[in-house]
Amino acid sequence: MNIELLAVTEDSRIAEFVRLLEPKLSEALISARLAEMMGQGYGCAGVFEAGVLLGIAGFSTRTHCFSGRVMYVENVVFLPEARSQGAGVALMLWLENLARELGCEMLTLDTYARNERARAFYERIGYDPRGVHFVKELGSS
Repeated sequence: MNIELLAVTEDSRIAEFVRLLEPKLSEALISARLAEMMGQGYGCAGVFEAGVLLGIAGFSTRTHCFSGRVMYVENVVFLPEARSQGAGVALMLWLENLARELGCEMLTLDTYARNERARAFYERIGYDPRGVHFVKELGSS
């Protein structure tokens, strides 16, 4: 397995993977949002085996009062057949090392509350579920 940074605006595979997480969103909308996110410092890493992209994780850095500099990880998704094969652990360790290089003091991420498998994975590799992520839909008024 090897891990590489992906060119967000040039790699349509990222949108395809994000669509696995968000099937209600069109690939065009995901691509437009990824382009906007890249302008805000978003990056994406991919795990490859024998030239096949197995999974991705997006990330960006920011600073919070409670934590200092932090890497926020998002859009972590793997092909179903690549799960539970060690690629997720490898990718998260790679991101931890990158975060340290970038001067981050912590990594944070969100997962859907109903995604028990993902929650168990993150806890198993040392992530602490410290809070609750609240959302309020604003509509299109």
